[in-house]
Amino acid sequence: VVVVGVALLGLSFAVLFFFMDSTTWISSMFFHMMTAVLSLGVVMPWLYRLIRRNPLTWLFQLLSQTQVRIHLLCYWTLLAALACAIVIYQNIKRSSGSKKHQASTLTRKYFHFIVVATYVPGLIYDRQLLYVASVICLTVFIVLEYVRYFTIKPFGQTLRQLLSLFLDERDSGPLILTHIYLLLGMSFPVWLVPRPCAPKGALTGAGALAPYSGVLAVGVGDSAASIFGSTMGEVKWPGTKKTFEGTMSAIFAQIIAVALIVIFDSSVDLNASYSWILVSITLVSFLEAYTTQVDNLLLPLYLHILLML
Repeated sequence: VVVVGVALLGLSFAVLFFFMDSTTWISSMFFHMMTAVLSLGVVMPWLYRLIRRNPLTWLFQLLSQTQVRIHLLCYWTLLAALACAIVIYQNIKRSSGSKKHQASTLTRKYFHFIVVATYVPGLIYDRQLLYVASVICLTVFIVLEYVRYFTIKPFGQTLRQLLSLFLDERDSGPLILTHIYLLLGMSFPVWLVPRPCAPKGALTGAGALAPYSGVLAVGVGDSAASIFGSTMGEVKWPGTKKTFEGTMSAIFAQIIAVALIVIFDSSVDLNASYSWILVSITLVSFLEAYTTQVDNLLLPLYLHILLML
C-alpha cells in the first residue's frame, strides 16, 4: 500500500512538473505539501482500513515488541550511518582530487557488504521485522529519488552531487536506480517466500535458502565475481568482459556462505539437497557472467526460482 502510494505520488509530480519548474521554492513547498496530504489523507486511511488499527501505533508496537527488535534497529541504524559516511567520504575525496574521481568497483561493493550485514541478522532473528523494514526503506529510497530527480529544495541539489559519484553504465539516464535495484534484489526473495512472516522452519530442503537468494546471488556471489574478476581475472569468457576467475570466486564464495548460514541459522534444514544447491549456485554464477540485464534484480529472482524447484 505504501509503495503504491509513493508510486502514485511520483506519477502525479511527473505530470505536474512537466508544466512547472520543479527547482523553485514554490514548487518545492508544493511537493512537500502534496506529499503530506497524500500520506495523511490517502495512504494512512487506506492502511487503517486494512489493519483496523492506527498504522503509526501498530508500527511503533511492532518495532518495540521485543528486545531483539530494538537491538536489530540500533544495529541497522549504525549500518545506515556507515553507508552515509562512505558516501560523504568518497565525495570529499573527489573534491580534493585534481582529476575527475569516480567510485571504484570495490567502493561500490562496500554497499553490497553493508546490505548483506543488514539482511542476514534480520533473516536469522526476525524475518517479519525485516519484511516491514525493507518496505519502509524502499519507500524512503523512492521518495529521495523524487527529491533528487526533481531537484526539490532544500536537499535535491545536494543529493544530485553526492550520488553522481556512484553512477555506473546502468544509470546513463536521468534516474539513479542502482541502490533501489540492490534493495529490491535483496528484498524480493523475502517478499516472495510463501507466508513471509511465517515461523522459522516453514521451508525445508533447498527451499530453506530461498529467502537468502538475494544475499547469496548479489551480496556474496556478484560481489566476489566483481572484486576478484577485476583484480585477478585473466581468462575471459567468450563474448563478455567477465572472467573465469571471477565466476569461480562467486561459486566458492556462495558455497562458503551457505555453510555459514547452516551453522548460524538453525531453521535452515537442507535435508540432503546439497547437490541441487551446488547446481543452482553454479547456474546463477554463469548467468552473472553473461547477463547484460540488471543483475541486482535478475540474479536473486533466478536463484530463488531454482531453490524453490
